[in-house]
Amino acid sequence: MARGNSTIPICFFKIILQTNLQTIKIPNKFTRIHGAGLPNPVMMNPPDGTKWKVFWKNINGEIWFQKGWNVFTKNYSLQHGCLVVFKYKGSSELDVIILDQHAVEIDYDSSCDILVETDNVDDSDDESVEILNEWLNKKKARPKSPLVSPRPHKKVRGEIKETSERTTSLNSPRENRAEEVAARFITNNPFFTILIKPNHLTEYLLSVPNLEGIIENKERYVILKNEKSSWNVKLLCSKKNSNKRFLSAGWSLFARETGLQSGDVCVFELMNKEDLVFKVHVF
Repeated sequence: MARGNSTIPICFFKIILQTNLQTIKIPNKFTRIHGAGLPNPVMMNPPDGTKWKVFWKNINGEIWFQKGWNVFTKNYSLQHGCLVVFKYKGSSELDVIILDQHAVEIDYDSSCDILVETDNVDDSDDESVEILNEWLNKKKARPKSPLVSPRPHKKVRGEIKETSERTTSLNSPRENRAEEVAARFITNNPFFTILIKPNHLTEYLLSVPNLEGIIENKERYVILKNEKSSWNVKLLCSKKNSNKRFLSAGWSLFARETGLQSGDVCVFELMNKEDLVFKVHVF
């Protein structure tokens, strides 16, 4: 296929270095051919169904992804040596896939966790721009990577224990069902209560209390577990609301594998403060 302004879709890749985690320049060849038609902001769509709004800036004829790019790299724990492939189809969106240093697509819920020991990585601009007519078909034909955790076949039910000492929910759920579960749940450990809604099952984020005084107010990984398995999930801080934090990368995998449904009430009981292990009881 001839190259030119009408040649779409087009793919290019960028190798992740320590220097481009906050801002990254897209290839000059792509900019020359398609830069005039690229909207600002542009939406980046990884295969996990999420959408990431990224703003770019034209600096001396070069396009740099800036605001929103660092949020994307943090969510997927991108590190030196990961590879991001972008596919532009002439719209306001870029389809993206993320590969580790072995050229294997990552588990998007677990995030990229690969380090490269060498620094002599070629980040050539023009060589990274290719027309890939078969890229999408090959991607669909490729078998999915196996999931890390085994899939539980039924949900865990919280047990009400007979004890004279108990804690109360760290949050005050507004929904009657969640409020009732929180009032009946008896434990000596800190816990919070969430009513699962449809958007909790389709989005990559779950809003949770800020856990002030229990967990440091910084980005961390926590462990969600039930009686059969456990999942590593990223805990983010809210920049707009200090009273909120978010379960991010890994949450959608947990929800899918445990079979959560809209209307379920989850009690997140902190079992281990040092390792940040939450046992999730589903009612």
